[in-house]
Amino acid sequence: MAGRVAGAAGGGAGTAGALRRWLLQPAQLERAGRASMDGWRWRRITSVFLVYLSYAVSDMFALHDGPGVIVFGCALIVAFCLLYLWVVPLVAFRDRWELRVPLLLGMTACIAAYLPVVGGGGLVMSVYLAVTLVLLLRPVASIPLVFAIAAVDTWLPEHIEWWNVQGEQWSLSGPALFASLTAYGIRVGTRNQVELSRAHQEIERLAKEQERLRIARDLHDLLGHALTTITVKAELASKLARRDPARAATEMAEVAALGRQGLADVRATVAGYREVSLVTELAAARQVLAAAGIRAELPASVDEVPGALRELFGWVVREGVTNAVRHSGAHHLRVTVDDRGIEVVDDGSGPADAAGAGLAGLSERVAASGGRIEAGPATADGPTPGFRLRVVVAPPAPTDLPNRGVTQATGGPADPATATATATATATARR
Repeated sequence: MAGRVAGAAGGGAGTAGALRRWLLQPAQLERAGRASMDGWRWRRITSVFLVYLSYAVSDMFALHDGPGVIVFGCALIVAFCLLYLWVVPLVAFRDRWELRVPLLLGMTACIAAYLPVVGGGGLVMSVYLAVTLVLLLRPVASIPLVFAIAAVDTWLPEHIEWWNVQGEQWSLSGPALFASLTAYGIRVGTRNQVELSRAHQEIERLAKEQERLRIARDLHDLLGHALTTITVKAELASKLARRDPARAATEMAEVAALGRQGLADVRATVAGYREVSLVTELAAARQVLAAAGIRAELPASVDEVPGALRELFGWVVREGVTNAVRHSGAHHLRVTVDDRGIEVVDDGSGPADAAGAGLAGLSERVAASGGRIEAGPATADGPTPGFRLRVVVAPPAPTDLPNRGVTQATGGPADPATATATATATATARR
């Protein structure tokens, strides 16, 4: 029984504490919004409005001649100003929420002590108290208190005989309500600025993440293709070193050129300025496939391909050629293009993992262009099913359709004199 009573008492205390925290929860003037409203800016703005306290000062000097009351009144006004100018920003903008209740009690005590001793002119301080309530409390708690202050500003001058501001009560309650509404606007504006700042930070974070993914994808493509080509040419040069030193030297010169161009491509990718074209990729593929001993059947013309698709189709050629050279052990590779798509087919053993990083990156590019990608075995049976990589996009406008080109078969080793540095473009390795 005692345990239940203690538990009930503890639960009641916990409920009361939760209710108190909910009512007194501060305005969410978080650190992100303090750049626009810090303590010093608060003091610069609000110090101008403290001029209205001159009404209380003039009223005090008009009613009292004795120095004791004047000193007491001046001390209360100075204390009130210090609380309003220094403590309010500490609470609202510097997380000193433990000062909230003492601050409100202190400001209320200054007003309560001033009114009966010095005079009713001190009621103007209630306007600043209303602003403080709006800044520091939830609306569910601050709104009733603000209206209570306005009611007091209206009621007291009519019912207190010694009051000296009779007939001017609306000049006191009206400013209290107006100033409170202004303070609430500041609070809402600050909260909106906090949310906007958070949204900007999230957008910036997502942009950086997308850029990191782009760089990772492009570097994978660039290095995968470049290193594959360099490896093939280096192996060929090692085989030709004794029987054909001149040819081996030519291959190694191409390796050096590919290395330099690869470095330039990496730098361009990081800077976001890399370009890929279908024509240069087909020229590079012709050389790489010839060096690897793979018979190539490549388009003789790509005039039928719309200009907007040539970069995408260039990436497809890189991916297909790199996979064929690196993984499949193919002897033949065919590339066909038309105005709607491109297909790369080899007769190798097929990929070990069709969901590798290279195809994943290519899939992102295809999806961004509104197309679809098909990757899988070229045939349903046989010892070497081969691999087919096809990308299909929506048909372009009729004005974008040039004359259809033809394909031609090429084979055998490429003429080293025609080697170019364009072989550095990217293709993702099938993993």
